[in-house]
Amino acid sequence: MKKMGLKEKTEKLAARILTYFLMGIVKLVPETMLYRFSQILGNAYYLLAGERRHRAIRNLTHVYQGKKSPEEITRLAKQVFYGIAEATVDTATRLLKERDPQKRLLQEISVEGAHYLDEALKTKKGVICISAHFGNFLFLAHRLSLMGYPCNIIIKDSDNAVAAEIWHICMRKAGIQWIPARPTIKAVSDSLKWLKKGGILFLFADQKKRDGGVSVEFFNHPAATVEGPALLHLRTGAEMLCAFMIRMDRKKHKIIITPPIKVKKSGNREEDVYHLSQAFTEIIEAFVKQYPEQWWWPWRRRMKRNKKTEME
Repeated sequence: MKKMGLKEKTEKLAARILTYFLMGIVKLVPETMLYRFSQILGNAYYLLAGERRHRAIRNLTHVYQGKKSPEEITRLAKQVFYGIAEATVDTATRLLKERDPQKRLLQEISVEGAHYLDEALKTKKGVICISAHFGNFLFLAHRLSLMGYPCNIIIKDSDNAVAAEIWHICMRKAGIQWIPARPTIKAVSDSLKWLKKGGILFLFADQKKRDGGVSVEFFNHPAATVEGPALLHLRTGAEMLCAFMIRMDRKKHKIIITPPIKVKKSGNREEDVYHLSQAFTEIIEAFVKQYPEQWWWPWRRRMKRNKKTEME
């Protein structure tokens, strides 16, 4: 145990040193140069990503086979990696180079559909807000919190301790409130408490589910997805909405909030979880179709082409 504790402390220290070193570089380099660097970073990331690059192309091929040529699919995969690099630079710029980052968020991120949140909050049961990894999703809940909405996010840490610590430093600096997804029992308990207070709970429901979960249709393929949003809804009665952060241009973004998800309950828990999960999955799919270059294809979704062939 002592050995593991020492290793963890060393990794966190390394993460802090690396983070603050990068922070220093970002503060010194002009913003225009940073955005130009994001193009180089995106290209390097695509070339060096290895398995993630192949996974993104496999995913895109399964979805767009017969609709796009292999060259178009490769071009789209590159755009995805460029977008991830640009989102990284955008996050660093907003957090480290702005004297008043909150003012910039209010100016550069517009919100569409906030009235759906207002109506859902009137139930006093809290709101379950389902999202996906589009563009600069880090600022989604934070932007809404600046409007006075009580937001909290469930975040699953990276298995890499250094990456997880860097992520925590960024979120703390941004003033983002979150609930760790692990341990699961505590995450569920904290989520229920937050909803009971009438808060808005954000869950990113486009991540691949390694074990268990519920199988839904995603781009005409079976896909294992999380049961959490549906189970929380059935237990609390909190309204379920979707919200996504969409990049309009280099600096401008838009948060789009959808109407509440309405599914007739059967009383059968398993059936209700499936239909609720399928409903929000269809909304995510619609946004991925509209903004395919902004969704994080290398990481998200676990889809099965058939019983023998799997796509991640």
